[in-house]
Amino acid sequence: QGVSAPDFVVLTHWHWDHVLGAAEPGVSVIANARTAEKLDIFASADWSDEGLDRWVREGAMSAAGIEQLKLELPSPRDVRIAAPTFVITEGLEIDLGGGVRCVIRHVGGDHADDSTVIHVQPDRVLFLGDCLYGSIHKPGTYTSERLLPLTEKLLALDVEHSIGGHNNTIIRRAEFETYVGKMRLAAQLVAE
Repeated sequence: QGVSAPDFVVLTHWHWDHVLGAAEPGVSVIANARTAEKLDIFASADWSDEGLDRWVREGAMSAAGIEQLKLELPSPRDVRIAAPTFVITEGLEIDLGGGVRCVIRHVGGDHADDSTVIHVQPDRVLFLGDCLYGSIHKPGTYTSERLLPLTEKLLALDVEHSIGGHNNTIIRRAEFETYVGKMRLAAQLVAE
């Protein structure tokens, strides 16, 4: 693509489809402390079909997620887990030069309690990861206790364009506000 190699990788949360492959570029990895804990578990995990099935039985991962992992990474699996070079708790700001900064911020949520977003300034772009997705154990489900604080954090950011973790659609601010507004209304109605 003619793009230079990355200087670092930021992990948005611990799920396998977001962390496997982080070792490939051979660069520094930035992760939330909760993500780092999961990476430690992954580093010593049994990645065989039997080991993955055990994760489902123990409730550590969803059956659908494990089936997708098996499909994308057929057995035998050679899984290398990147140990984070930088572990953050709440956030980190990186000056990329030329007046561009990346603000990496822990936001939590129902999808993963370690969900982290990347806010590129002054471009006003927000990489959401999967933070607005529902629970992996009960797909499409949310709790108002996690969703409402998450939406407050996201709406407080000076963002014009947002990009989710599993699509290439760029969402403009007005569309994002409408979408998040509907989610907040649903959460408030359920709570009432």
